[in-house]
Amino acid sequence: KKVQLQVQRLIDRLPAIAKNLLEDDQMPRAVSRGKDRMVDGLWPDIRTEVMLEVGVFMDKAPAQPGETQRGSDCCRAFFRYHMFPHDKSFWGKARDPFWLVFQLIPLVPVFGVYPAWFAFIFLIIDKSDEFQLVQFILSFKGTAFLSQGLIRALTGFINFMVCVTAIADETHHACAKSGPGTQDFWPTVCGFVLQVLLVWTAFLLLTCSVEKGRVAVKGIVEVELQGAATKKGGYLIYLLWYDLVTFAMSLGMVVAVASTRPNFNVQDWPVKHAVFAGQILYGLLSLPFFMFTLPLLQRVLTHTAPTAYDRRGTCRRFVTPPPRPRPEPPQAVSEEDVNDLYAQIKSVVPLP
Repeated sequence: KKVQLQVQRLIDRLPAIAKNLLEDDQMPRAVSRGKDRMVDGLWPDIRTEVMLEVGVFMDKAPAQPGETQRGSDCCRAFFRYHMFPHDKSFWGKARDPFWLVFQLIPLVPVFGVYPAWFAFIFLIIDKSDEFQLVQFILSFKGTAFLSQGLIRALTGFINFMVCVTAIADETHHACAKSGPGTQDFWPTVCGFVLQVLLVWTAFLLLTCSVEKGRVAVKGIVEVELQGAATKKGGYLIYLLWYDLVTFAMSLGMVVAVASTRPNFNVQDWPVKHAVFAGQILYGLLSLPFFMFTLPLLQRVLTHTAPTAYDRRGTCRRFVTPPPRPRPEPPQAVSEEDVNDLYAQIKSVVPLP
C-alpha cells in the first residue's frame, strides 16, 4: 500500500511536467489553454492505464489451471490464428501468405466484398471478449475509409469519365447504364445496410462482454478507475452517436434525390448515383475511427487489453514473440594461441 501511494504521488506530478514541456513562450494563449485542457482531459485515462500496469507489476496473480480453455473447431481456429495470431508481431504476420491475402480481400473495389468479408469475420471472432469487439469495430470502420471511401470514390470518378467524358457528346451520355452505382445497385444497398447493422450489433454486444486480455491481480492493490475506464469500450461509445449522424446524413441525401423522381422510383439512375455517393460519404466520414486505431491512443481511449488467438482458436492475451536464435559470435583468440603465434614469428623474424 505504501509503495502504491508513493507511485501515485509520483505519477500525479506528470501532468504539470507535460504541460511545461509542451509550453512555448511564443505560443498563442488560446493554443496554450487548449493544450492544458487536452492534457487535463486525457490524464484520468492515462493515469488509469498506468496504475493498472503498476498494479499488475506489484500484485500479479499466478496463472490458474482454469485458464487453459478448450479451443474452437478447426475451421474457425485456422482463420482466427492466421488473421489474429497471439504470438506474432507485424513483421511476423507479414511473413504469413494467408495473413496477406486476408488483408487484401476487404480492399477489393467491388462493393459487397468488403461488408461480406467483415460479416464473415464477425461470425468467427470471440464476441464475448471486449477487445475483439472493439478491434472489429475499429478495423471495420477504418477499412471503410479506404475501401468504401477513397477507393470507391476513385472507381466512381472513372465510371463517370467513361459514361460522360469518353462519349464526348453534349447531348448524350450513358450514365443511366454505366454510371457510378448502376451496375451493382442491390449489392451496394444490401452491403450498406449490412455494415451498419454489424457495427451497431458489435456496439450492443460490448455491454455484456468481458475483458480477457487484462492480467489478473490478487486484489491487494486496488486501482481507482477514472475517465472513460468505467464504460465498456471507453470513448468508443461516443463514436456510435457520430456514426448514427453520418448514416442519417448519407441516407438523407439518398431520400432527397429519390423524392425528386416520379412515383419515388428508387430504381431510377439518379437514385442509384445518390446511393453510390452516399456510400462514399459514409466511408469518408469514418476517418475519426482512425484515431482509435493508433496503438497508444487505442489503449488509452478504449481501455482494452489486446487479445488474439492461439493455434487452437482460443482467445488469449497477446504475448511478445520469442526472439529468434542467433548464431553465437566466434570466440576470441585465447592467450595461449597469441603466445604460440608470437613464438613462431620470433623464430623467423628477430624481435627484441
